[in-house]
Amino acid sequence: MRKYAPLRQHLERRNGRPELLTFEDIEAILGAGLPPSASRHRSFWANDNEGHHSHARAWSDAGYRVAWVDRADRVVRFERTR
Repeated sequence: MRKYAPLRQHLERRNGRPELLTFEDIEAILGAGLPPSASRHRSFWANDNEGHHSHARAWSDAGYRVAWVDRADRVVRFERTR
């Protein structure tokens, strides 16, 4: 999860406020590119934090979920879960 720790930290600083991020915003936060599956597969953005889904665990551990994603426009909305 180290790759996605900056995203978790960013969301934690939001103090529960919703966050709308472009894929480019997320890449800037991470300091690295998202994998191709982020653009190709809606399931990448599923709120499934089990197993090898360290990216989903990052936003889940921050208390957020993906409310919606638009892969064509490359935008993700995170909302607080707790």
